[in-house]
Amino acid sequence: MLFTSLWIMTFLMMFSISLVNPVIPYLVNYFVVEEAAAVALIGFLNSSSNLAKTLANVPGGILADKLGRRKLIIASFLIFPFSFLFYYLSNNYYYLIIGELIGGVAMGFSVPVFSAIIADIVPQASMSTAYGIFNLSWILSQIPSPIIGGFLSDAIDLKFPFLIALIISLACFIISLKASKRADESARPRPSEEELGDEADPKTGLSAYKRVLMLFCGIEALNGLGNGILATLFVVYPMYVLGISVLEMGMTFSIGWGVATALSQIPGGKLADKFGEKPLILACLIASAPLLILLSLTRSLIQFILVLGLTCIVGNLSTPAYSSWLAASMPSTKRGTGFGWTSAAFGAGLIIGPVIGSLAWNTFYPYTLIAFTIAAIFLLSSIPLIKAISP
Repeated sequence: MLFTSLWIMTFLMMFSISLVNPVIPYLVNYFVVEEAAAVALIGFLNSSSNLAKTLANVPGGILADKLGRRKLIIASFLIFPFSFLFYYLSNNYYYLIIGELIGGVAMGFSVPVFSAIIADIVPQASMSTAYGIFNLSWILSQIPSPIIGGFLSDAIDLKFPFLIALIISLACFIISLKASKRADESARPRPSEEELGDEADPKTGLSAYKRVLMLFCGIEALNGLGNGILATLFVVYPMYVLGISVLEMGMTFSIGWGVATALSQIPGGKLADKFGEKPLILACLIASAPLLILLSLTRSLIQFILVLGLTCIVGNLSTPAYSSWLAASMPSTKRGTGFGWTSAAFGAGLIIGPVIGSLAWNTFYPYTLIAFTIAAIFLLSSIPLIKAISP
């Protein structure tokens, strides 16, 4: 029951966010006409959201372990609607920045808590599959919503999707009040779980827990950099090279990312449970890098969606494996903190990544292959850290 409640809340949260995501670049264009400045602002908005999320991740994870999961769930869904309110009322780009900051804080509180609860209530033998099923909540929500948001924006008004998202987020808060009641009970450790020791290694001075946590943080920081660059490129490439509309941008998010990522989750979880998280993560990382570079060679919307879809299927097979590997590597009483720190590391990369993506685009355009290659290099550079963690 608790798993289902978390699934529904995450679905609604991400549905409202992805409903407005295709509209934001065009709202930026409404306030900032010059292309280079608009691209820079798109990157800055991504960075602002991820800065707020990062700053909230660590205290959110720690407070979830210390004060209880329930309070953090309620807090995140209480402030969440204000993000869409600022966007809907915006008459300049400062409103957009404030909206992104508020949304980032809400996400920063919720992600470590939800991730920790899943690890607490699911047997370790099937944890990757469970994360794969849970990931479908935020993935499936993003398949129809970008198209709906693009359609509503074109057919009614540019800001109308933000009003719908505001209403959904208010409903989400009401649901969270009931669903959060049993969240604190999940944090009780199970006797069968093996805990990492706190004894310090004489060579490094670090406990096994801290060493593993630092390695995971390094991996997530590099992943955040690579994905942050791509967050900008996935928007500006189809927008300025392919010249697509708001509705077509929604189709790109929905089909190229959403459908493809959804298809990869349960198979990826089952593969990780059967063959191990580490081998799957390495294989997906190496296989997806050339596909990212191939995106810069597409010359039509159909080509871009097809290559993006293949890239997302291959790359995101490992998404459940990352979560289950981290959860299995953390003491049960420190999972909220562990997910908080690693989410913060990923967010730190996402703060810098979109800015790098904007700079790379403006510097090397029309040679777009260079910008995509830079993103692939950051992602591949996490391989030595992955190898350093025991299976």
